Amino acid sequence: MDGIKVLAFDTGGTILDWHSGIARVLAETGAARGVERDWHGFANEYRRRSLGRMLGAVDPDFTIDDVHREVLDEVLGESGIGEFSADDRRAIAQRWHELGAWPDFVPALVRLRRRYVCVSLTILSLSLVIDVSRRNAILWDAVIPCEITATRVVPTQDASDRRAPGQLPPKQGHGGWGNP
Repeated sequence: MDGIKVLAFDTGGTILDWHSGIARVLAETGAARGVERDWHGFANEYRRRSLGRMLGAVDPDFTIDDVHREVLDEVLGESGIGEFSADDRRAIAQRWHELGAWPDFVPALVRLRRRYVCVSLTILSLSLVIDVSRRNAILWDAVIPCEITATRVVPTQDASDRRAPGQLPPKQGHGGWGNP
């Protein structure tokens, strides 16, 4: 990796265990309201639709935080779940800001930062990245949310093929960090 100076991380599913946190809050809220569902499947659909809303949007007047709230209402409505109050829905949407990081990420990032500039390049909102970074003791050299660049595009393999010499594609997907 000679010549590489910066590593950019697609923060959502790469750094954060979104599935456990969101499925857990849905199950907790469902139990409190007497609603039983496949909360893991519900969480997957919730995130799938949220990402779909963000992909390719150029200069939108919304952030992922807005999308999380709106999509939650849609999926609850389509699932026939009317028992969740407005406070329940706010608490579920807020949980995105309280997610845990994958346990092996923070130690790996500490090691990587000794050699590289490490940045979060993400469709997540700046406030969400700051909140989860503080909660998980993640220290970035920079946070570049797409809300600042006015583009909401998740990096693809095609995009990484057009990188400049000496650049790595954004790290996507959690497959274990090992020893960088």
